Amino acid sequence: MKKKILIIEDEIDLIKVLKDTFEKENFQVFCAENGEEGIEKFYEKNPDLILLDINMPKKNGWEVCKEVREQSNIPIVMMTARDSEIDELKGLNIGADDYITKPFSLKVLVVKVKKILKIDENSSYKIGGIYFDFKSGELEIDGVEVELTRREIQFLEYVIKNKGIIFSREQLLNEVWGFDFEGDDRVVDTLVKRVRKKLRAYSEMVKTVRGMGYIFDEIKN
Repeated sequence: MKKKILIIEDEIDLIKVLKDTFEKENFQVFCAENGEEGIEKFYEKNPDLILLDINMPKKNGWEVCKEVREQSNIPIVMMTARDSEIDELKGLNIGADDYITKPFSLKVLVVKVKKILKIDENSSYKIGGIYFDFKSGELEIDGVEVELTRREIQFLEYVIKNKGIIFSREQLLNEVWGFDFEGDDRVVDTLVKRVRKKLRAYSEMVKTVRGMGYIFDEIKN
């Protein structure tokens, strides 16, 4: 499940940059251009974290932070052009979880957000339009969720975590089906076909190595 971020910011260009950045990191992003709209989106979208500017029309960041905190304990990161210890303390005192001063590094902000949300980079896999969550077994291809069986999840997790390594059918049987499996090793071929179909445009990443087995390879032919 994608984490949801609400950006409350009145600078249109910055909104676009932040939205693009976090969507590339596989977040679901909602935006508001003033404090009042931000409060509405907070109630409507139930985000996991809020990126909140201070100087905004209609309701400023302090007011938004205070109102949100009265209703929820979700993380709030305040963004401001001000560089004052007093402002930072004020934000933290009214319930903000962290504070970042403009101009800021997008990489630093992403790391900060992931740390607050306790997102483990090793708990999922993302490349191109593929997103696979090892914990939930959720697979998305180009933003579309794809349903997997338990065996398909086990297979994908194993080959992705061991990408670049060639596995024989026997090895895959042992790792995915278990050592006590007594069926035909051709079930591996059938499973691979199903997984390739579900990977759609990325099916060629599960490659056949003639006479040896299969490999998950990020390099396209």
